[in-house]
Amino acid sequence: MWRQRRNSYETPLQLNSGVRPKEKVMRFIVALLSTCVLLACSTAPAARNRPQIQEEPLNSAVEFLLTSAATDFHAHGPPAPVRFRDVRSGYIMTPDRGRQYRLCGSFSRAEESGKAEWTPFVTIQTSGYEQLLGAQAMNYCARSSVTWDKGDLSSSLQSRLESLR
Repeated sequence: MWRQRRNSYETPLQLNSGVRPKEKVMRFIVALLSTCVLLACSTAPAARNRPQIQEEPLNSAVEFLLTSAATDFHAHGPPAPVRFRDVRSGYIMTPDRGRQYRLCGSFSRAEESGKAEWTPFVTIQTSGYEQLLGAQAMNYCARSSVTWDKGDLSSSLQSRLESLR
């Protein structure tokens, strides 16, 4: 980068006055590209500003209810195969400002005739759990005070039941 000129050495800055037009263009392009790179690195991409749709991990109470429901259907449910639909989790606020979780949905024994009868069920978090079927389950799941979590847990419950067989 040092250039000899008339028996003395000058730095590139000192030589700027004698720079040829081609070199000025190259310096300008390098400076412009460097600026663009720095600006691109300092701003967040648009994808970071958008909310991401991602399934949240299930909390421990819902995990417990899924396992309890699968275990109960395995031990006391109708003969296999069993199918589930519209399985969702939610909670109500208790008087002591805690949350009591529940798992609501419907199950059916797979019929060869193609006509399936769907029976509602609810699995409620108590000191352990309690599972109710039919009209009683509908009463627990139809309450307006239930705050429902997002998502259908039918496949999660189905896979847990199948893992017990």
